[in-house]
Amino acid sequence: MFSCNESEEEINLGNNFYYIPFQEIIFDVTTFQGNGIYQIENYKKIPVILPDIDRYEYNSEFIIVKQNFDFEQTSRLVESMIFLPKTYFTYDREYIPLNEHFLTKLDTSENNSIYSEKFTRELLENSSAIKKMRMNKENYYVIKKKELKINGPFTKNEFKEIKKSLGINLSFE
Repeated sequence: MFSCNESEEEINLGNNFYYIPFQEIIFDVTTFQGNGIYQIENYKKIPVILPDIDRYEYNSEFIIVKQNFDFEQTSRLVESMIFLPKTYFTYDREYIPLNEHFLTKLDTSENNSIYSEKFTRELLENSSAIKKMRMNKENYYVIKKKELKINGPFTKNEFKEIKKSLGINLSFE
């Protein structure tokens, strides 16, 4: 079951990238409530930037994003990607790097909610990209739409530098 906050709409950012607002997805084992930037491919949503998106701007070449990282919603989203991959979300290591070594330890014979939640928490705690997002709390990204390249997470100062070096004229103000 999907339901979205009626005050926000899904926004096409170009090149199959979408801002998808607050969602509530209820399965037998998980509930996910969060927004994000996704690439949609063959009707599957591939998370590109995890919850919680505070602001974003875009033009024909770039998408810039400010994220206030939400560990709880990210845990639920990653749990859905790993344990229900054919349902709504697809994991793509090109966009969201997780600890691949840890993922190989996944015991697929255990598909209960207790195991999936515990495994997901341990996975996120062992993934360097997630550690950086948690440490920064406020993260910035640049998406090069034509190249399908996600740069980040950056601190505010790193973000200013990358914007300058790429000649990006977008801003959040």
